[in-house]
Amino acid sequence: MSLRLFLSIGACLQVISGLLVTTRNRMSSRNITCQNGSSSTSLLFNCDACLVVTRNYEIRTALSLTGAGPSGVTYMCLNADQLEVYHENLVRECNSFPAGTLNGYADFCVASPYTQVRGSYRACICVTNACNFNYSECVQRTAPFWNQPSPSFTNTIVPLSDRVRCYRPYEDYRQQMYSNLIPLCESHDIECKNFLFDNGVLCTISIDRANQITRQTLSPSIYSAHVIKFKLSLCKSFTWTSKSIYFSQCQQDETICFCAVDSCDKDLETCRTSQATSTFILSSFIYIIFFLSKILSI
Repeated sequence: MSLRLFLSIGACLQVISGLLVTTRNRMSSRNITCQNGSSSTSLLFNCDACLVVTRNYEIRTALSLTGAGPSGVTYMCLNADQLEVYHENLVRECNSFPAGTLNGYADFCVASPYTQVRGSYRACICVTNACNFNYSECVQRTAPFWNQPSPSFTNTIVPLSDRVRCYRPYEDYRQQMYSNLIPLCESHDIECKNFLFDNGVLCTISIDRANQITRQTLSPSIYSAHVIKFKLSLCKSFTWTSKSIYFSQCQQDETICFCAVDSCDKDLETCRTSQATSTFILSSFIYIIFFLSKILSI
């Protein structure tokens, strides 16, 4: 075996997956009925999964999809486009929600806390007809004898955990007239802004049709929801690298880019071209070559 062959293999190993696991959209695979809203009589059909959330008190935050809401019980019919964002949110915020399967439950979830008051809730996802009429029944329906085997689940957006430092004038969010980005913190809520700055995993920069710039830092519990929203419904075109996704032809003539490298939201071009380095992979491979060369006496 030649050194040239080893180097060729090394070149292949340098390929690093991007922020997208796949460019394909998730397709509907079930047609079940779920309770939806806060009424016990409100039903929706053609759902892909059912969700039920219980809260002992109202939780107000824009940083949690499942945690935010009124006290009591909330029911939801999840379609194919919603499955990943709610599932990922529960995996991030709940003590024991399963990552590899679609249905599951957790009795202790925390709604993306950034204040001393931590909003806790319970949540359950199930995939059989009328399985979310109450929380206890949903939990029972996730047992193996109800659904054999439990449906496996994979993400289309790469799960992010590494913290990134995004650009900012001090505010992490500044609303412009034509931007599709929604505010995550109140203008006076410095604690929320500091939480985002210290815990962000994805930077966002947008330029609207008035040429105004909006920057936003996204936290682990909501970044996938934002990316999927722009990918599926707000924009017609996108390109991507190992560390960025660049959307164009968006509603309201907005151009937007998401990136996961420190300071990558300096401007659109910096964001669009942000890529991961392959230093670790290359150094590891060089060590392998050295080790094998000793064995094979190349």
